[in-house]
Amino acid sequence: MKKVFTIIAALAVFTNVQAQRYKDKVFTSVSVDSVVYGNANTFSNAPQDLKMNIYQPVNDTATNRPLLVLAHGGSFIGGSRYSPDIVYLCNEFAKRGYVCVSIQYRLGVDYIEVTQGFIGPEFAKAVWRGTQDGRAAIRYLRANASTYKISTGQVYLGGVSAGGVLGLHEAFLDLPSEVASADPKIDTISIGGIEGSSGTPGQSWRVKGVINLCGALGNVSWMSNNKNVSIFSVHGTNDATVPYKTDYFYAFGNQVAKLSGSFVVDSMAKALGMKSVFYTFKDAPHVPFAPGVGSAQSSTAYMDTTEGLLRDFLFENLKTQGVGVNNILAKADVKLYPNPAKEMVTIEVNNGTKNVITLIDLSGKTIETIQSNKAFTNINLTHLQAGIYFVNISNENGSVTQKLIIE
Repeated sequence: MKKVFTIIAALAVFTNVQAQRYKDKVFTSVSVDSVVYGNANTFSNAPQDLKMNIYQPVNDTATNRPLLVLAHGGSFIGGSRYSPDIVYLCNEFAKRGYVCVSIQYRLGVDYIEVTQGFIGPEFAKAVWRGTQDGRAAIRYLRANASTYKISTGQVYLGGVSAGGVLGLHEAFLDLPSEVASADPKIDTISIGGIEGSSGTPGQSWRVKGVINLCGALGNVSWMSNNKNVSIFSVHGTNDATVPYKTDYFYAFGNQVAKLSGSFVVDSMAKALGMKSVFYTFKDAPHVPFAPGVGSAQSSTAYMDTTEGLLRDFLFENLKTQGVGVNNILAKADVKLYPNPAKEMVTIEVNNGTKNVITLIDLSGKTIETIQSNKAFTNINLTHLQAGIYFVNISNENGSVTQKLIIE
């Protein structure tokens, strides 16, 4: 009976556990690189290097991976690319096979202007600088797509609170006529126009989707000429910082500007026939998944919900568009024969070329690892004892584990 339970446990661990790249966490380790993606002037006209942290799964051989670019919260006056909620999401989705990026964007307002009654325009300029930096980050990553193995057609931008505001404005506030109608009005020409002056010129900053975690948009009518952009949103109904519906945003006790929160963004998206997934956190405050908001147990539960919903949104998006997911290495793509085997087994792989074949015994110990660029690979089994083994095949399209019986 003990042997039966051992076999069942081993099967649960090894059998096809990595077939769902982009949905399941198929990698255990993530590398992080910090790079400068641009340089631009702050609110005080001081030049600032703009940095991003790039999270990638270790030992990933895929060459055409979706990109998630996330921005931290902080009302455009504070925050860091090391914000715990952003770091957590970047790590968790890099383990699923995405390239994830946490960006630092320009922060701050001219407090002299604020005290003289120009709080609305000052915050509008801060949002605009952040929007420009989001565009600069996308341009930089597209220019270096081959280095980071990015699919330039699968780019998602957004973030938490101000990061969600940044993502929504980057995607939808993209015409001079729209900027001219913005309230409060800002002189975009003096601070870089639609494109901004930073980042890599000649590259597109357009995105496939927006990840809006408790953010808002200045005017939902701006969405009408970008119906191909999909949106993922979560928001709490008791958010006293960024409105759940449409209301004013306040800073330093003063009314700044009217914003349309996730409920209104989702409603407009559905009216326009856009793809939008929206989840309401009933009675929840602003960013309820952030550390320190509520109890540790509740913030973890909110984050688990957010992560799971975002996972499903992205996976379904990729599957619908036929990019990446349809090319995932699946159980049907791998054949082992004969099985049961005695002296030799043939591994046939019909999806991918850069194959790493690992033979694992019932205890989880690696017996042998073979690299092969062939569709058919033969493995000599004469040195192995009879029993149950597992063969893991991983390549640029994912990973699959199959059971092998040696007689």
